Amino acid sequence: MTAPTTALALASQTRGLDTLYPQAAWELPVNPALPAPRRADPPLERCNLGGYRDYYDPNIVREFPVQGERERLAVIDKAFPHSLYDVMLLVARDDVIRQSVSDTPAPVLAALLRAARVFTVLLSDPVVLRRFGLDGGRVTVSWNHDPTLDRDNGQWWDKRMHWHLNCWPSFVQRTVAPVRLADVTDVTMRRSLVDPAAYLAHRVMTDALRGAALPGGCRLMGPDPVRDAERALPVGLKIRIPGWGFVPTLQCRELLRALHDTASDVYRSLHQCFTGSDDMPAPWQRPRLLHVDDVEHRLDGLVWLSPAARSGLTRLRRVLRDVTPGEMRLLAARRGVANRCLTLGGLSYNLALFTPEPARADRPLIETNELYVVMQFKLVSFVGNSPAIGGAAASVIDRMGGPVMTPDDHARRSDFQHQYTELLQRSLPTALRAPEPPGGHR
Repeated sequence: MTAPTTALALASQTRGLDTLYPQAAWELPVNPALPAPRRADPPLERCNLGGYRDYYDPNIVREFPVQGERERLAVIDKAFPHSLYDVMLLVARDDVIRQSVSDTPAPVLAALLRAARVFTVLLSDPVVLRRFGLDGGRVTVSWNHDPTLDRDNGQWWDKRMHWHLNCWPSFVQRTVAPVRLADVTDVTMRRSLVDPAAYLAHRVMTDALRGAALPGGCRLMGPDPVRDAERALPVGLKIRIPGWGFVPTLQCRELLRALHDTASDVYRSLHQCFTGSDDMPAPWQRPRLLHVDDVEHRLDGLVWLSPAARSGLTRLRRVLRDVTPGEMRLLAARRGVANRCLTLGGLSYNLALFTPEPARADRPLIETNELYVVMQFKLVSFVGNSPAIGGAAASVIDRMGGPVMTPDDHARRSDFQHQYTELLQRSLPTALRAPEPPGGHR
């Protein structure tokens, strides 16, 4: 098959995937370019095949031990920021790579959640908000799970767990001029804003969680693109949780692990229904799809699925098609389009803690009573978070076209990260407090 013919075949599947969007989703307000600050001389992206310090060492702000574990929490000054005021938390260990909340030891996950809450404590301090101009800032905590190597086009260099703690100032939010999802004609951009299977995945997960005992005060919200559009809530499965005080609890850890384990079980079941195989594919390979009648029959055996979810999954099978060897060679050479054409490579999602309430000097963020766990599933899109910012239900963070940071920007960013690590240091038990950063680290 020639390259032009291959491209036409892939475009045909792309058009079919558009039918997966609920009609109301086309009206979602979205932002194709949320400006992110950038360094004048960012490092080259490269595979990280050695120890975590081999890759991150110049950007490690401080490391914190985790009692009883070999892992450390490394606070990282991101080379490609999401916001001027953000930090990254890395589960730092070389001999074992933690990829999900389920394979992360309980003390390490507890330390991550405690550190996430400390970030909101920092942004509840009126002095900090005034010092950095963050009154009205939007706060999210998010992380990605995506073990695939051939379709995410952006996380391939490091699969270890890392959490993003972000705060977008109000002046950045005012730059957002939302447009309708229907008005975004670039396919890759549209997929990155809202994955075509996002609402179908939400419905399937709602079915899988039906009857599950959620922790007290938690409420699972059903898929509703109209509500998401009206309130500019992030797209994805949403569970309302009691507040930031719930985040560092055992119940929150159990909830996050239950979500991951349920999603993993669901993915394995659906993969088997669509391909007849339990084996995950090697990079740049995909199993052949079963005939649609066979897939329908296998889906009928998943008695927990609702009729609406079963119908949506059948429609998904009708628009999917096998990838020929020639198409796979083309995609391997054009990785920028692979993430919108390759499916069934493994479970892929972003998980975020989100509140629509801004950081405010007159009301501490930690007292917000509207906080959500949001799970965004990625079938044919970038793996990263599509945050709800500035009246948009989803935004793509523009890491290449934003303003170059000035020396003053770097100084404020460093000062903010220092404020965070100092507060985190004071919040830890004495036995876990980190030593002063070694030479070369801030």
